Amino acid sequence: MVHLDLRKFYKFRKAIANGQGLKDVYTQWGKRYLTFTKRRFRKNAAGGGEWPPLKSMSYRRAMGGKLRTTKTGKSRSYLQQSTMKRKYLKARQRVKILIDTGTLFKALSPYMPGNLFKRLKDGIRIGFAGKRLHKNTDLTVKGIAMKHQKGDPSTNLPQRKILHVPNSLLRASMMRDLRRGIQKLGRQL
Repeated sequence: MVHLDLRKFYKFRKAIANGQGLKDVYTQWGKRYLTFTKRRFRKNAAGGGEWPPLKSMSYRRAMGGKLRTTKTGKSRSYLQQSTMKRKYLKARQRVKILIDTGTLFKALSPYMPGNLFKRLKDGIRIGFAGKRLHKNTDLTVKGIAMKHQKGDPSTNLPQRKILHVPNSLLRASMMRDLRRGIQKLGRQL
């Protein structure tokens, strides 16, 4: 006669169903995803990703408007123009897209203002949330992020996606986290 004791199996299944045994896994997933998103954000902000570049006026504004014509409206000499052009080109290299105040980038860290990092019973929710206003605007950090995520044709704001579907490397890391979490849970029961 064979006797199978399935009590541990039922405990294991119940722990998985309740999400109790995988809380650490979900938190790790959230941190991994935010790290992935911050890397993409930095790359795109520096002009090395899929975001469209800033328009000339944005660069001029970032330099404090130093590329305007003279106060009298007279044209500058060739030497002055070439100096201004070099300053403009340096500004284009120095200015980072969507990082002027750092608010959006900081909101990609867990528990920072504007960040949504909420563990759920069966996963984790990540993104932008809260009522914190973005500097110099009447929009929340979430509002600014969503405007850039979707783009706004009415104001000629191009789409600059911040939140992406995880790539294959991130998904593989998350699967390893899940395997480790399940093994740990099995050892605890």
